[in-house]
Amino acid sequence: MPRLLDPLLRLLLGAALCLPLCLGLWWWFVRKPLINLLVYALGLVSPWLWPETVLGVGLDGDKGLIVSLLPPLTDSARMFMALPLSFNRAAVILPLFWGLTLATPGRGLFRRLLLGTLVLLPVAFAMVLLYVQFQIALYRTHLPVLTETPPAEYALALPDPLWLYHLWGLGRQLAVLVLPVFAPLLAWLLLHRSFLRTVILGGLLQRGARSGPRRPVAPLDPEV
Repeated sequence: MPRLLDPLLRLLLGAALCLPLCLGLWWWFVRKPLINLLVYALGLVSPWLWPETVLGVGLDGDKGLIVSLLPPLTDSARMFMALPLSFNRAAVILPLFWGLTLATPGRGLFRRLLLGTLVLLPVAFAMVLLYVQFQIALYRTHLPVLTETPPAEYALALPDPLWLYHLWGLGRQLAVLVLPVFAPLLAWLLLHRSFLRTVILGGLLQRGARSGPRRPVAPLDPEV
């Protein structure tokens, strides 16, 4: 019975219940408005970041599209090319953080949720920017990299240098593989340092002290 009251075990059980709930609420109610917000913000900054490359960013159902001004080299002349853009990996960091925060006991739950959300929104936007930059580099350089294959059409543009192209590939890995997991975890750790230090770490140290080896006590000599 004492093990069921262990704070670490309660945190894990709470996360197992809250994470699926937050993911479901995000998928049905939050995901679409959040993606629309990311599309709007990306449309605002794209004329400054890629003035001669990106015409705009849009949505085709649940899929994002980058309308590139680099014309493709095809038999039928076209003025632009639509490149794929994923928003779900950037947006999913919010429900992951919400699930961990709801499972963590403590005061100021709304404040913790709000602060973490405000911190993670720029991270999600940076993930989208990194992925857009990689897709543009993939299109105009036209070399397979990592798990990505360039479009069938060649872009009428000068390719990126190989060192810069691989740098954008690292940015893609950061946006697709690293930040979706570590960004919400790091935000949760920063906002719950006192809980981790006093409850989790303190409980583990106390348990280790109680279960440590004890020195045998020598019996007293009755003749002394």
